Amino acid sequence: MSITIGPFAFATTHLIFILAAVSALLVAWLLARRTELRVSDSVFNILAVGLIVARASFIIRYFDLYADAPWQMLNVRDGGFDLWAGVIGGALMAVWEIFRRRPLWKPVLIACGTGVIAYTAMTGFYDYKYGDELWVPEVRVATLDDRQVWLNREYLGQPLVVNLWATWCPPCVREMPLLEDAQQKWPDVAFVTVNQGDDKEMVLQFIAEQGLNLSDMLMDYNSTLSNEINSFALPTTLFFNRDGMLIDSHVGEFSAARLQQAVDKIL
Repeated sequence: MSITIGPFAFATTHLIFILAAVSALLVAWLLARRTELRVSDSVFNILAVGLIVARASFIIRYFDLYADAPWQMLNVRDGGFDLWAGVIGGALMAVWEIFRRRPLWKPVLIACGTGVIAYTAMTGFYDYKYGDELWVPEVRVATLDDRQVWLNREYLGQPLVVNLWATWCPPCVREMPLLEDAQQKWPDVAFVTVNQGDDKEMVLQFIAEQGLNLSDMLMDYNSTLSNEINSFALPTTLFFNRDGMLIDSHVGEFSAARLQQAVDKIL
């Protein structure tokens, strides 16, 4: 679900997109050297416009959630993009680039096609290796009063948001107020925080210092859940529908808009 490279952590889906984009740009550069056409510039423009349109579409849909912190519109790390808006924007830009420079049509299509094939192949391999349908993991965790519960049984029949966190993780700490607000906003959704690796006394002290009032705070002393979902980056947030199927996931700190988008998918 995530890949850690030194101090940096990437959602696997985001890394697949980056590698596919690099593949398209590399092919464009090689074709430019052979044909002496500015293929790289055109492919870069297509990718840039696609990403800008995807981000703009997301911001427009959730504009009210950025009112208190408008600078967060520029924080693309929250993963807020509308895929199909980006695809349409990129496709229209490709048409414009080909219309402006007609000799570019073949190399541009080859480079963009390479990117699409690379993305499809890597996504297919990822789904084959890890399964294209994921469910609430069968992991035993502990409540703060030392009761042992099975994560996949405790919240049967209701939408479930599982947030993996630790007290030493600043982005995790910044997310807690959003999760607290979400708990009030969507009472039919179970918002569950699962601490990874801290001891209970440290977590209880953290709760007292932060003044948190989250209903479902669980302890995973051996970080079993991180191993089960193959994500060692914190925070990681999983969104399951009422049947227990994973519908969306987010690696890293989310914004209120990104949280709204993900919750909408599981309701």
